[in-house]
Amino acid sequence: MFPIQLKRIETAIDAGRLDDAFELLIATPQRGHRDGQRLTDLLIDHLVQRARRHLDRQHHRDARSDADKARCLAGRTSEVVNLVSEIAEIESQQRAQAAAEQEAAREAKMQGQLGQFTLGQHLLPPGPTHSRLAAEIERKRTLAAAAADRIGQAIASHDFEAGVAIVQSLDAELRRHRLVVDKIRALLPPILERIVADFESGRLDRGGDGLQMAIAAAPMDARLNELRSCFDRCARANELIGRACYLEADRELALVSQVISNAPWITETRKTLALLADQVAKVRSGPLGLLDGYVPIPTGRPVGVQALAAHSGCEAATGVRLKPGHQRVDERQGARVLRVDGLGTILLLDAERVSVGASSTSQRYDLPLLTEGPSAALFIRRAGEDYFAESEAEFRVNDRPTKRRLLADGDSLGYGRRGRLKFRKTVPASGSAVLQLSGAGLAKREIRCAALMADSLLFSGSGGHFSISGGERPIVVFRSAGGYAIKFAEPGGDVCQLEPDRPVLLGQTRFSLTQVNLS
Repeated sequence: MFPIQLKRIETAIDAGRLDDAFELLIATPQRGHRDGQRLTDLLIDHLVQRARRHLDRQHHRDARSDADKARCLAGRTSEVVNLVSEIAEIESQQRAQAAAEQEAAREAKMQGQLGQFTLGQHLLPPGPTHSRLAAEIERKRTLAAAAADRIGQAIASHDFEAGVAIVQSLDAELRRHRLVVDKIRALLPPILERIVADFESGRLDRGGDGLQMAIAAAPMDARLNELRSCFDRCARANELIGRACYLEADRELALVSQVISNAPWITETRKTLALLADQVAKVRSGPLGLLDGYVPIPTGRPVGVQALAAHSGCEAATGVRLKPGHQRVDERQGARVLRVDGLGTILLLDAERVSVGASSTSQRYDLPLLTEGPSAALFIRRAGEDYFAESEAEFRVNDRPTKRRLLADGDSLGYGRRGRLKFRKTVPASGSAVLQLSGAGLAKREIRCAALMADSLLFSGSGGHFSISGGERPIVVFRSAGGYAIKFAEPGGDVCQLEPDRPVLLGQTRFSLTQVNLS
């Protein structure tokens, strides 16, 4: 049986079936015999020779397979080791070349996405592997060039709407191509000129349509976004006029006139608003103004101390108190502050628009600072999740003069000679922000910060609007139908209404809501 097996191996080697011979030899227990060793050496020679032929034809996988089989039979003989090392060096070079080609292909694809199609073509390595990507880049380059020509024709014929329509039909990659970008830049100035002309003449409807069209073509253009802000302010002024807030509407239009100064209708509208505000002030200074704070007397039931207390939402002298959550705070009694043990006193401001001014003037402000300042107030306005600082007079943000600024966490605002406010918005999940007072403060010197209450305030060891010590569980103060409420921040749990002069103890921290007069 033994000679027959060796004969089969020898026949397979002579026929060039080296793989079959290798499998038969590995499975032969007596290959250590003299004849078995002779066939082993013969098979090793044939495997090494075939591996060399594979290398010459650049069939590296087949060469690696033969070299591994030869090493399995011969061990680390010099001839086999040299062959394996040579194959490993070639494979390493192939991997490095493939990695370089892949990196070049990624860079070419990225440049194509940025609209740099010609650069992407130059970066793309040659060969059939990347031919599909090369064809796609060439197709987009051709489309971008054709689109740029069509936009140029629309500009030449003053058909700007057609030019914008062409831009809108392009995908983001084609819009970023250099030729298309140049045509968009050439398309915008005449459209801007037309929008400004419509605005100055009072055709806000037509100007708004043109602005919407232009923004669709170039949404990141700074001038277009500035004009959009002007239209938004005009819409806001119209809304304020409908609510008889004439002074606030005038402020919005004043800011618009700083951007577009040659609009006669704005001047006329502001004069009319000043007259309306003056007439309203005269009416309210007459007999009707004497009814400020009047509480209508309920009908159909006895009017007594308890009935009036229930109707007005106030605690009567007899000690009758409404249920928590239904009590209303009379804002005429003063501003609301929150005293927190170990932290201090926080002024709570609910309005979307907070005014800052000098306490020495006759005007009333939400934050009357003890400083000499301009006659124009500084306003901190909340718009969605953003806060804007704006004024008719110049103020400073991070020591740079401005009249309007979108605020970011850490911005320092300067008002008057000594007024300093630091804007903090440290909790992304909350719309509320904090103004820290330094330099000139309020008449109530214990108040060194004001909370702009969009929704809630988070008190925690770290990561909240305010840091409190000794509390393992975060605490949240939030606006409710009855004023303010407080609870631990985790889901569920009891909610406690914050009532004036009735402290609430959560954990180791005491919270007390109080009303004070800031003047």
